[in-house]
Amino acid sequence: MNLKFKFASLILNARLDKGLTQSETAEAVGISVRWVQRIESGQKLPGTLTLLRLIKLFNIDINELNEEVEIFDFVSSNTRKFVKSRK
Repeated sequence: MNLKFKFASLILNARLDKGLTQSETAEAVGISVRWVQRIESGQKLPGTLTLLRLIKLFNIDINELNEEVEIFDFVSSNTRKFVKSRK
């Protein structure tokens, strides 16, 4: 399964388990409801800061997350893109 869809499923299930709406999640993480929808539908992956906020909000174990969706590869790739764009 594609990384975006694995992550989307994990975040959607975490949100539902916690009983939060997309609006509540967006407010807690500091993003728009539309962005939450894009993440949950597998259209987009969050940036590193949003990822960390989602992990904290849903109390996701980072090691389990990495086993499930190989998120460390994503974060490493995302960070390299950010560093290149800042030069």
